[in-house]
Amino acid sequence: MTAYVVYDSGAMIALERGSAKLRYLHRAWRATGVTPVVPGPVLAQVWRGGARQYALAEFLKQCQVSLDYTENDYRRVGWMLGQADLPPKKRPDAVDALVVLTAVLHHTDTVVTSDPTDLDAYAATLGRKFDLVAV
Repeated sequence: MTAYVVYDSGAMIALERGSAKLRYLHRAWRATGVTPVVPGPVLAQVWRGGARQYALAEFLKQCQVSLDYTENDYRRVGWMLGQADLPPKKRPDAVDALVVLTAVLHHTDTVVTSDPTDLDAYAATLGRKFDLVAV
């Protein structure tokens, strides 16, 4: 069975900002056979095109972009949005909930994020606890 790690939008932004931590972790995971997964909607959130995203484009070549969601998956994400106990003044974020669902679908407990509190709230709706790696 292949091992996975899921990256959220914050992870992609950290990469663009030159995060040494993320680059190190990414290399270490890849060296041990772990496949990094980027949900398609995460890519949509961060992609703007042009030369300034060359590093991101190269990085994505080493990742699996997940596009295989069903109508039931999206309904589950909507349900998660309604159930999540988010911190005060936080608005529900469908992409963050989809990141959590992607981790579930890939049978992994590891998610790289800049929003561990939010992702933890979405994971709790599914009775799950993840290893949330903050970047």
